Amino acid sequence: MDKNEGLLKGIEAQAQAKSEKILADAQIRADKTIADALETSKHNVEVEAKAYQARVATEKLKVEASLRSVARKVQLEVMSRRYNSLVKSVNEKVLDTLKSKDGPDVLCSWITEAVLGLGLDEAKIAYCIDTPVTDEMLRRVEKHVKEKYNLSLALQLDSRRLFTPGVVATSLDGKISFNNQIDVRMRRFDKELKVAVQEGSCPTE
Repeated sequence: MDKNEGLLKGIEAQAQAKSEKILADAQIRADKTIADALETSKHNVEVEAKAYQARVATEKLKVEASLRSVARKVQLEVMSRRYNSLVKSVNEKVLDTLKSKDGPDVLCSWITEAVLGLGLDEAKIAYCIDTPVTDEMLRRVEKHVKEKYNLSLALQLDSRRLFTPGVVATSLDGKISFNNQIDVRMRRFDKELKVAVQEGSCPTE
């Protein structure tokens, strides 16, 4: 082997060794890049999975809230219909009672309540033509209040007529009054009616 040939083989060996080192380093870098990419991909998948689960949980909460809202609206609508039905039923029963043979007794109790609520010794009583009040009924009220409360009343019939069944006691000068018409009485019993709707019962007048 001449000198040039030996030198050439030496160069080739160094080139081969350098090439192999470059390839080995490249492989290491490639493996690391792949490993990093896999780790990053795995991390991204985990992050996305958690984000997805969070979105699902949020949507689930929204659906549950929406269902509760719908259920509440349905419940309120049912309660409202029951309330209106009960008010109508009670109104009809009270009106039937006022027009029955017991009507005068009920009206006398309403007159008593109205006069005592007014707090005056003298008052005029207005009534609806469908549920009339008579002088005889006023005398009964005066007698009852005298016997039970020892109060002397002077009641008279009011010339005006009401559009709604019931009575209204008014001072003689017309400045103050106590309304005991059926619709106003129903509003006074509003709380009891709502409780009755919730409990499925029916309050007594």
